[in-house]
Amino acid sequence: MSQTGGSQLPGARAVVEFTQQWAHALGEVGYLTWGAEEARARLAPMAAELAELVRAPLLDEEWSRQLGAHFASAWFRGPNVLRATLRVIRTHGTQLFDPAAPDRIIELTGEFAAGYAEGLRECIQREQESLLRAVLHTSRDAANALRASDKRFRTMFTDAGAGIALVALDGQLLEINPAMCRMFGTPRRGGAAAAARPMTDYVHPADAATLISDFRTLISGRRDNVHGEVRFVRPDGLVLWAHVTASLVRDDAGAPDYVIGVVEDVTERHNLRSRLRHQAYHDQLTRLPNRSLMAEQLGKACRDGSSVARVGLCHLNLDGFRAINDSLGHQVGDQLLLAVAGRLQLLAGEHLVTRAGGDEFSVLVSDPPDVDYLSDLAERMIAVLRPPFVIGQQRLSITASLGITEAAVRDTRPDELQREAHAARSWAKGAGGGRWAMFDAERDAGETTRFALAASVPGAVDRGEFQLFYQPLVQLNSGELAGVEALVRWRHPEHGLLGPSRFIDLAERNGAIVPLGRWVLAEACRQATRWADELGAGAPYVSVNVAPRQLAEPGWLAEVSLVLEQTGLDPSRLQLEITERAVLVDESGTSDTLRALRDMGVRLVIDDFGTGYSSLSYLRRLPVHGLKIDGAFTRGLCEPDTGGPEHSGGWESTDSKIISALITLAHALDLVVTAEWVETATQARRLTALGCDLGQGNWFGDPVPARQLTPLLGRRLAG
Repeated sequence: MSQTGGSQLPGARAVVEFTQQWAHALGEVGYLTWGAEEARARLAPMAAELAELVRAPLLDEEWSRQLGAHFASAWFRGPNVLRATLRVIRTHGTQLFDPAAPDRIIELTGEFAAGYAEGLRECIQREQESLLRAVLHTSRDAANALRASDKRFRTMFTDAGAGIALVALDGQLLEINPAMCRMFGTPRRGGAAAAARPMTDYVHPADAATLISDFRTLISGRRDNVHGEVRFVRPDGLVLWAHVTASLVRDDAGAPDYVIGVVEDVTERHNLRSRLRHQAYHDQLTRLPNRSLMAEQLGKACRDGSSVARVGLCHLNLDGFRAINDSLGHQVGDQLLLAVAGRLQLLAGEHLVTRAGGDEFSVLVSDPPDVDYLSDLAERMIAVLRPPFVIGQQRLSITASLGITEAAVRDTRPDELQREAHAARSWAKGAGGGRWAMFDAERDAGETTRFALAASVPGAVDRGEFQLFYQPLVQLNSGELAGVEALVRWRHPEHGLLGPSRFIDLAERNGAIVPLGRWVLAEACRQATRWADELGAGAPYVSVNVAPRQLAEPGWLAEVSLVLEQTGLDPSRLQLEITERAVLVDESGTSDTLRALRDMGVRLVIDDFGTGYSSLSYLRRLPVHGLKIDGAFTRGLCEPDTGGPEHSGGWESTDSKIISALITLAHALDLVVTAEWVETATQARRLTALGCDLGQGNWFGDPVPARQLTPLLGRRLAG
């Protein structure tokens, strides 16, 4: 039955240990007709297959059932064998084979139990039918032989462990054996205790029509036997499940004579399967339905022929729940989840509430009146969680982020509907949490495009789709070009020329910024070397942005050194721009890296200064050469003159005062100051008056490819 051939996924030691646990458990319930060594030998192959099932990427349900049937057919049939086996699988399966697969174990035990039940039923059925055929064959051979064997038949009928009933062709019970009397809770008075009673007196009303239909098929002679599961009702009202095998007995002429039925009580097995199914479809903590049941219900709603026309799905998770778990412990976290589940169930009423996992919950709404109904439900769900929860001695306040989607069932798939609800929830959380968001297909398409762009960055680097543009860095007091900043552009084959705002942020999140940054550094250094060869001492230095992810990358410092060596660029002609955030995330580690770069001769500046932590004290500890004032402050210098000299308050805005203070501080630390976003002559003039060293912006020149910038090198660029 194994489908993985020679796979060595589970360790041999784990399989041996599991086999020993299994054999020990079967021995404890008083069942093992063989010695311990033989029992382990019989169980070992099945233990190896169980291990493969646990470790497989997806559960093979058919294989699981076949394994359960094989277990039954191997004569493991004691009264508590299945219960002991399932307990061993649940207790030791994840520990020995895959600690991350508790849900897989639940699904596996359900399918294994179903296969065991089917295998056991088939074995018993074969044995019973063999016995009955022998009896019937004897009856057809000759009347004398029947009389001779009547004693043996009567003994078998009386002493059999399974219930046996003789039924007339009109459905009246002729006789039932003692085992069936015990099963049905009826007194045993002679050999015809149930005579003259119709068989339907014992059948559950819900199964009566099916049983009568099968019985008519049997007595018509079209079939010789039928079998299936039937519910019976005892006189005391107790309902039991039974597997019934009914066989037609013919007379000497071959005409139907009567029916003999063998009844096996499978109530315990049926209840076990029901419990396992409940566990597979319900959360163990909150007892709410889980994501599997949600997916099943969504699938039914979206299936052809469903009575549901539209469905709405709300998906929420708790803001800051992880902090509660980490600070107060999982016990408090679990109690909070129970309380949240209770409030949501009470609010949602008839709608299906599920726990999707962790601190995530979903609500399925069938045929919502309109979208406003869903948004109102979302508002109420957020509001019901607002009052503090009292957990022991703690009063805990928590908010939730919630996403909503709604669609006609004929236009959607269950997995797509769930994806949309999750996407909308992520938008709500990204907006600060404590709110809901409705799924927007247009916004989703934009998000999908952005993520697709970010994911394709490494391949685009290899395909040569990126290009560097260069923007001048100009000496404000002389108008001479001192350096250029390298700015990356993407010549996308479908979307055209893309600026960094379309892909840099996501590239930083998914790590694609590392290969892209490596290419930018190398290409910028190669171009700077070409300019140095052409212009000599008059060549500009090149400034390259460094993302925080790059700075933290092991080996990045060595990469910078290697690029300088390979391109032959003088380190003094390379400037690296680093953000405040990158510096302060790991100040000590970053300082060591920056100090090593400075020792190499590389120029270093703090980029977008004033927009991050705005901490000035750390500047004196960092081995940097300068800082770049964020353009948001430079914009304030565009205000028109109001009269009076420039230093006497005529145009001194708050931004100009901040810039003046930053310049004064930076110069006191021997740092060079660069102002970004210089777009007008007024800004350039006022920055010069404030003592700023360098300016960058459209006033001095837009970012352009290297071939367009080369003719401007060596010229005075101030207007």
